[in-house]
Amino acid sequence: MANLKLKNIFKIYSSFDKKNSSYQAVTNFNLDIKDGEFVVFVGPSGCGKSTTLRMIAGLEEITRGDLYIGDRLVNDIPAKDRNIAMVFQNYALYPHMSAYENIAFGLRNKLNEVPVLDKDGNEIKVVDKKAIKQLKYEIKLIKDTYYLDEKIQELLKEEKEIESKLGTGKKDPEYKANAEKAKSIKGEIKKLIAEYKKNGNAVCDEAIKEKEAQINTLTATPSIAKTKKVHLPKEEINSKTMAAAEVLGITELLKRKPREMSGGQRQRVALGRALVRNPEVFLLDEPLSNLDAKLRVSMRSEITRLHQELKTTFIYVTHDQIEAMTMGDRIVVMDKGVIQQVDTPTNLFDFPNNIFVAGFIGTPQMNFFHVKMKKEARHVEFVFEDGEKMQFSLQSMRKIADSYLDGNTHDVVLGVRGENILSSKEGIHLKVLDVENLGNETQLTLEGDKDASSSYKNINIKVPYRVSSKVGDEVSISLQPEGIHLFDKETTLSIMEAKSVIKDGKEENKF
Repeated sequence: MANLKLKNIFKIYSSFDKKNSSYQAVTNFNLDIKDGEFVVFVGPSGCGKSTTLRMIAGLEEITRGDLYIGDRLVNDIPAKDRNIAMVFQNYALYPHMSAYENIAFGLRNKLNEVPVLDKDGNEIKVVDKKAIKQLKYEIKLIKDTYYLDEKIQELLKEEKEIESKLGTGKKDPEYKANAEKAKSIKGEIKKLIAEYKKNGNAVCDEAIKEKEAQINTLTATPSIAKTKKVHLPKEEINSKTMAAAEVLGITELLKRKPREMSGGQRQRVALGRALVRNPEVFLLDEPLSNLDAKLRVSMRSEITRLHQELKTTFIYVTHDQIEAMTMGDRIVVMDKGVIQQVDTPTNLFDFPNNIFVAGFIGTPQMNFFHVKMKKEARHVEFVFEDGEKMQFSLQSMRKIADSYLDGNTHDVVLGVRGENILSSKEGIHLKVLDVENLGNETQLTLEGDKDASSSYKNINIKVPYRVSSKVGDEVSISLQPEGIHLFDKETTLSIMEAKSVIKDGKEENKF
């Protein structure tokens, strides 16, 4: 198990067209993931969530930024050495192998380093060649750079500036003077370097002597155990495979090949193949997208149960916000390669940071109205685009940022979820466009009068009962003030108070 830290991660794809353009798939991604946490990346197609997951896995190169698994920087460490396991969207099972062979495949190919023993059973010690090589490299760096003091650095900078001027060609009237000046600077640099090499540098020479002494000690004394790479014993492979199959409930399927199994069973086999590796981090890239609705629900429960049993760090990618809300400890909402909000499922639903998060999280989608807002005494008045007015007391709503309550009129976006819209005798008058009876609830889609060119289109209402309304019926609606969300029209950011995650045992409020 391990915590992860993604610091200023960028992924930029370069194209080879004539314009030499590039595409920035992930922008300045920063996230700390705790050991044992279940984190979900969610967002629309093309938002960068799978690209970020593949960078964590080592399947995509990080353009810029640092990725830590535990305390280890893994940017340049290949995927096979990161101790992570990944479950893909298409299962990626070998069709000619049985379920048992698919699960055990990684273990059979895994090589472990074990110490080499002598006849008496004692470890054989050898010289640490890797440590000696590293020390020699450090000595080379010191020798190459210790004489570059501030004066030489300034001359090198001046030389670079002059050489850039020489690039204009000999037709430049100042070319000859610049060429002579560049030659003079090179001579001065050469002279200074020779002087430093002759006289040396006491501090750096002492560091070199110290490292050379370390090399002599390591060369004279065998200090590390000699190792060899061996395959896992067949008994260990079998026990781990059977244990994983038992956890996932697929013991009776181990002799079947993928073509003889359903989608859910194949997904369990894919999970088992990852499970036997006992990784520090599980990565799951939309593993349920190929399953039917009923099977997705049961597999969500299976994966959640598996996480609770293993207590390992899980990172799960999906475009389905219901999966994200029901499975994650925390959710990372992404759009166009940028993190929009990181929070618990409840906070994302109740306190969205911006219009994108508010519209993405929740079913049906939140309704948005462009309104003019003005404070009137202890009330706030909203004027809708058709001139309809609604007034709510400040006490009945979440706190609004003071800068928007100065008595002036402000253009804002008012958001309200379908369950916070009520039928009323007075209010906004709309027509029923569609009715969806879902048994335990009903969803209505409403719109304004087309002849009047109304701006009210596709207004979604959700009620926890069945209704008798039909397509074409006229209804009037009002809004519940406690369910209102307000956003700045220009920045799209929320202008209402939100409760942050508890920090240092205290709950902090923020805008």
